[in-house]
Amino acid sequence: MINIAICEDEKETQRLIEDYLDNILKNINIAYEIQKYSLGEELLEGNLKDIDILLLDIQMGQINGMDTARKIREVDNKMEIIFITSLIDYVQEGYEVRAYRYLLKPIESEELEKHITTCIKEIENKNDYILIKNKSNTYKIYSSEVTYVEVQKKDMLIHTINKTFDVKYSLEKIEKDINQDKFVRCHKSFLVNLSYVENIKTNTIILESGEEVPVSRYRYKDIKEKFLKLLGDTIC
Repeated sequence: MINIAICEDEKETQRLIEDYLDNILKNINIAYEIQKYSLGEELLEGNLKDIDILLLDIQMGQINGMDTARKIREVDNKMEIIFITSLIDYVQEGYEVRAYRYLLKPIESEELEKHITTCIKEIENKNDYILIKNKSNTYKIYSSEVTYVEVQKKDMLIHTINKTFDVKYSLEKIEKDINQDKFVRCHKSFLVNLSYVENIKTNTIILESGEEVPVSRYRYKDIKEKFLKLLGDTIC
């Protein structure tokens, strides 16, 4: 079951998006539920944790879509937010709230289908995990929660959004186990999840958390291209 919410104050646009979603989700044969809201305040009063994907209009009434997204991120970091807008002026702000995509009005069915189906696949991938055995312990670590991995001498530190795991493991093996495009080897001792990257400099990656990860000079160009592609996909 996939739960999608539409928060859009233009009733005609709201109905159009709902019709598009009905056709898209029936075609891919997935169980779904669609909730509709006209105001950010109304959305925030609902049960946010039930929502997998939020289609959120930026230009609304008293509380706009961007402020609504900021309030959502205070309590929920997993919901995928697709902004609906007539302007592309909010890209930097959208990046701050980890927007999944931008859709420009007027909404086209083909564009919505492309991004919704991709988003659903990524949500399904969020349930992917790796099992790390370390001495008498076995850790279940969700790939989507890993921010970066580093090797220090014989130890490996797996940094996630909630905690850090100190294990005996090889970077080559965890790179193979995770096997996701968003993870890149940026240094002989580091693997980073591009989803959590805020900026890339010549020799340093800056994460959203403020942490810094080194970049090898010969890997910089390739990683920069992958990061820009990820950003470009977001602003489609």
